[in-house]
Amino acid sequence: MLNVTEKAVDALSSSLESSEATDEQSLRLALTPQGEFGLAIDEQREGDQIVKQEERAILVLDGEISAALDGAVLDATDSPEGRRLTLQMPEEGG
Repeated sequence: MLNVTEKAVDALSSSLESSEATDEQSLRLALTPQGEFGLAIDEQREGDQIVKQEERAILVLDGEISAALDGAVLDATDSPEGRRLTLQMPEEGG
């Protein structure tokens, strides 16, 4: 399971609120055709890992990606360009 910090939850919630998403939609963490992670507005599907803020689902990811990111941490950091999401993969062999 992907671990999401409070700072990341706040950043995702802000992004979702500023988008044109409906109340039933969330941000989906998915792989792009280039093999990188990206966010898109989507609806929940059966088997998704769901990250909520209060009662609203703000981030969803399918079971395969959730398993691949098991132990990883999604965080938000402040940079000169603004708040950015970072993904820290777990160290192997720990």
